[in-house]
Amino acid sequence: MPAAIRSLSRGDQLGADGCRYLLLPPAGGTVGTLRHVTAAAPGADVWGAEYPGRGDRLDTPPPGSLDRLAEHLTGELLLRGTAWVRRTVLVGFSMGAFVAVEVAQRLRTRCGPLPAAVVVIGAPAPQRRIRGRYRHLGEDSLPEVLTGEGFVPGLGNRASFEVWAYAVDLLRRDVALTAAYRGPAGTPVRCPLAALCGQDDPVVTEDATEAWREWTTGAFLAATVPGGHLGLLAPGRGAEFWTWMRRVERDVVAAGARDA
Repeated sequence: MPAAIRSLSRGDQLGADGCRYLLLPPAGGTVGTLRHVTAAAPGADVWGAEYPGRGDRLDTPPPGSLDRLAEHLTGELLLRGTAWVRRTVLVGFSMGAFVAVEVAQRLRTRCGPLPAAVVVIGAPAPQRRIRGRYRHLGEDSLPEVLTGEGFVPGLGNRASFEVWAYAVDLLRRDVALTAAYRGPAGTPVRCPLAALCGQDDPVVTEDATEAWREWTTGAFLAATVPGGHLGLLAPGRGAEFWTWMRRVERDVVAAGARDA
């Protein structure tokens, strides 16, 4: 059975003081959704999570909840050892942002190692979230959600019936998981946290990034980026994404290490 967490880099590129990045896809996404970001990685050690029930894991039963998905990923992380996790930045896109927070909280409750930082992109802080926003998503709304709101960059194309049907099925399944998700426990994560969102993102509220501040006891960064929902995953935006990750390393991860 293929592992959920797999390398997206060529070879071991983690330097003596560098961070490893574990990318968690958005609703309807696969590791293929991360291809533009991965291709632009400037020598970074990049890993991705292929959720059960998609990609080369179609034979693995899909999770019944975001909590179970987070539990699954936490188990795989713990198998990789303390040093591996402590140098890893969890980067969650939209739905993946909540998965990243859930994983960080589970690592703590299991007395496991904390990640170097958590980065949430395109997700409102839990207290600002509108539960069930896409619960009644209809067929006519899917083109807008798949393309205009960037849930699955590059997959909202009806020219290929197979790709379209696959994208729709994944999105509907993940929307149902997100709609049923109650939100993380009220306990902040004990590692640094950065929150990014598009300045034209229709999914989040005006103070979406700053509202994440109460979800960490460590260093914090809030910022907006050009574009809409998950614009950083779009073609041509990969270099910009890594510019932001370097800032996260400098202003969040390094600050957290000094405060430890």
